[in-house]
Amino acid sequence: MNTTEERKAQRKAEAELMERIAAKDEQAFAEFTQKYSALIYSTAFKVLNHYEDTEDIMNEVLTTVWKKADSFQSRKGSLVTWICTTARNRAIDRVRSVQRRGALYDRFEEKVKGEAPEKRATGREELYRSDARRILNNAVVKLSPEQREVIELAYFEGLTQKQIAERIDSPLGTVKARIRRGVDRLRGSINERLNGEGDLLLTSVSK
Repeated sequence: MNTTEERKAQRKAEAELMERIAAKDEQAFAEFTQKYSALIYSTAFKVLNHYEDTEDIMNEVLTTVWKKADSFQSRKGSLVTWICTTARNRAIDRVRSVQRRGALYDRFEEKVKGEAPEKRATGREELYRSDARRILNNAVVKLSPEQREVIELAYFEGLTQKQIAERIDSPLGTVKARIRRGVDRLRGSINERLNGEGDLLLTSVSK
């Protein structure tokens, strides 16, 4: 078998595997996971250089494969290329999410500073701002996985609720409910720790 024939046979096998997964064949998904998990992990790790985040991305990609295997089109490229592109894009999204969260903290600090522009920050005020960063981060991390996912997509990536529903393949009503519950939980947690100023932080988040 020459190289061209081998490539065609490989593409056919890849398409058949993804078709089986699209039909919810758990054995096919297990085969995919065993064969490609390491590739997904290594691709994401090159972008993130963080073990826990990389593992999260790997699981997200596998979930996407299970839910949207029918989106793979072998005529457009190999399965390996599709996997690497998906993993890399998700990893880049995660990096951008972290950057947006940093911008959120900066906006919050600007609001705090703006209340007294002529006064130099005291050591206590600087400590407060540092605590605010930590408290917000801890509050987001402590959300349920479902709530954290939609909150980050809505506020840190700037997606609309409809776009989020499409991204995670969930009904729009479910997305709205998760965002509402997540924001309510954040508000309660942050207000409790920041003497009622959680609303200021959440206002910064929503802009």
